[in-house]
Amino acid sequence: MKSNAWNKLIFWSTLSLLLFLNTYTLIHAVSGWILGIELFLCLFFIRRFLLHKDDKFLKYAAFFLWGFLILAQIGFVFALRTNIRYDAYWILDQAVEMLSTHKLSPTISNAYFTQVPNNYGITIITYWFLNCLQFLGVPSSCFMRAVQLFNTAFIDLSLFFIWMFIRRTKGNSTSVLFLFFCVISPYPYVWAPYYYTSTTSMMFACAAVFLWLCICKASSRRSQYLLAALMGILCITGYQVRATSLIAYIAIFLFWSIRHEKGSLKKHARPLLLFFLTTALSFVSWKGIINHYVPFDTRDTALPVTHFMMMGTRWDGSFNMDDLRYSISLPTKEEKLKGTLSVIRERLTENGLAGNIKLLLNKQLNCWVDGTDSFTTEHALCTDFNLLHPYIMGSKSGYLAAYAQIFRALQLFLVCSYAIFSMMKKRADTTFLLALNLLGGMVFHLLWETSPLYSIPFTLFSYALAVEGLGQLADCSLFQKKVSSYALLASSALCLLVSGIYLIAQRATYTKEVHFLTDSVVAQHMETAGENGPDMKVGQVWTQTFEAETPFNILELYYGNPGMEGNTSSYNITLSDEHGTVFYQGILYGDDTGYDLDYEIQFEPVIPQGRTTYTISIEPLAQDQEHYLHFSSQDCSRVDLYPHGSLSIDGVPVSRDLSFRVQNLHLGTLATRKEYYLFAILLLSLELFIVFKAFCLIHQKRRPIP
Repeated sequence: MKSNAWNKLIFWSTLSLLLFLNTYTLIHAVSGWILGIELFLCLFFIRRFLLHKDDKFLKYAAFFLWGFLILAQIGFVFALRTNIRYDAYWILDQAVEMLSTHKLSPTISNAYFTQVPNNYGITIITYWFLNCLQFLGVPSSCFMRAVQLFNTAFIDLSLFFIWMFIRRTKGNSTSVLFLFFCVISPYPYVWAPYYYTSTTSMMFACAAVFLWLCICKASSRRSQYLLAALMGILCITGYQVRATSLIAYIAIFLFWSIRHEKGSLKKHARPLLLFFLTTALSFVSWKGIINHYVPFDTRDTALPVTHFMMMGTRWDGSFNMDDLRYSISLPTKEEKLKGTLSVIRERLTENGLAGNIKLLLNKQLNCWVDGTDSFTTEHALCTDFNLLHPYIMGSKSGYLAAYAQIFRALQLFLVCSYAIFSMMKKRADTTFLLALNLLGGMVFHLLWETSPLYSIPFTLFSYALAVEGLGQLADCSLFQKKVSSYALLASSALCLLVSGIYLIAQRATYTKEVHFLTDSVVAQHMETAGENGPDMKVGQVWTQTFEAETPFNILELYYGNPGMEGNTSSYNITLSDEHGTVFYQGILYGDDTGYDLDYEIQFEPVIPQGRTTYTISIEPLAQDQEHYLHFSSQDCSRVDLYPHGSLSIDGVPVSRDLSFRVQNLHLGTLATRKEYYLFAILLLSLELFIVFKAFCLIHQKRRPIP
């Protein structure tokens, strides 16, 4: 790397800020260092193993890892049978309607598409995909799983491009280690059913860095031209899916600016010109596509960019319904812009310098420290529940969550190692391009609305840096000394000893002590559901059916309360089965409720005799136009999130479902004996293996050279 001021500024500022942000997040990450150390040692020895293997073995290892990953993702999607939620659901719902209307609707999903034009791209792509499925004769009942498999393809293509980037720059052994790192990570599996811009946009950024590398290494002009043209098309398509895709191109420009050689601009002038040409053509084409599919004006209804920045000025930058309602209430584009800017200035002024620094740090933690990417809530909306669900989002989901958080801590530690060793070497190799992408994603969300899901588009860049950090750490002089082998043996043996003592000491806590546990039986609840659904009238009876085959004792109903003060409304709530047996009957009074809350009903456990149909009945006893409850319901005429039941008003089906949840609150242990012993055997076996490998390492180093 050249040593001019610009290069030094980019190099040192990038690595310093990356080190600071990852270190700060690591400090706040959860504990669980024993397993974290074991994972590190496992990766350390896997890396040593792969370094001594030939290309043929590495090729077969890559095929095996790819096969395992893809099959496991598909199995996860079909076994879990979770449904997509919130914005992703509105996109699917609109895409299904477009199969008959061929246009976006200004009224569907509470006028969602008049407010969020930035999701037009992913909606149109989803429509095209479903159109192909419809042409092939795929029934609409399969569309939910189809888009989740479509999402899995985006994830795996993202992984493929980073894998190929590493393979071309670092060699086969490092690329296989990266694949192994991804296979033992929980994220490629829990992301699979998400389907939203967080996962789909990742592919366009990963493709950009790989195509740029291919252009630089292309052996012919023709190849450069084709790749540059493809890169331009993907640039604008990725931007239409999610604007953060452009961060990859900013990173490429910055990387080129510090690594280019004299004459390189002239050498790549034609491919660069072709890239800009296809970018411009793609931009014009996408503008025409959107104008074709959007037959309504969004000038005064669309949320401005400043709205999302405004939401990012609260405590940790999370989505806030009050902020959304405020922006929607402003009638014109000018007033939306002026109003949101006013709120931003007011909040930043109130925060002060120290408060704004704290805000930025909180937003960094909100995106990265959780480690679960919210899978416990994102997977909560399911069509059916089976034995897998307690381990994903139910009473035993803590085990997977703990592993995900420990894995995130290891990931952060290794990225910190990469930053430190790169600064020590004082040079930027090709991996620095991935560091620019990761830092760009982190910095962007310091200024924007934040969520654990927003770390997803940049996680694979973090993984690549983590693998590079592992390699740099393993190759440093400390690990080449004899004493390091004894340190590895001592740390692995200590982990084995501590784990064994802990497993013995805590056996009763996990297998004998009884705790209150909660598992879902039916989950038909979207918090934004049905704000424009029908109102109840006195004299009507609303009935919602559902099916269950496992015990339950909690029913939750969701509602809005526009008249909290002096709410004199009352409702008779009844729960019965298909034989007329009543399990609960009571009255819900409006003045006992709050705004946008749920009403939880507990009763004696209902134990179904096989799969049984149950009915929730709601009858308004007293209600006026100002003081009433609005029971949330979801339009299921296009995409039915819960096909095992339906809502009827006075016995007439209305193509909607109530927003409700049925749960089983029960006493039980955190783990069965079989689960606990199986976990203990697997963990101790892994630790024994690592102790053995550390011992072999000492033996190898002490053995005289022939």
